[in-house]
Amino acid sequence: MSALNNPVIAVIVSLILAVGYFAMVDHYLMDMQGLDFWYLFRQ
Repeated sequence: MSALNNPVIAVIVSLILAVGYFAMVDHYLMDMQGLDFWYLFRQ
C-alpha cells in the first residue's frame, strides 16, 4: 500500500482512471446519440 502514498504514482493512476472513464462514457453515451467526441478532430 506504500505505493499509493507516492504522489507521482497516485497522479498516474488517477490519469489512467480518468482517461478510461472518459473513453467509456464517450463510447456508450455518444454512440447512443449518434455522436462521437473524435468527430471534432476530423477534417
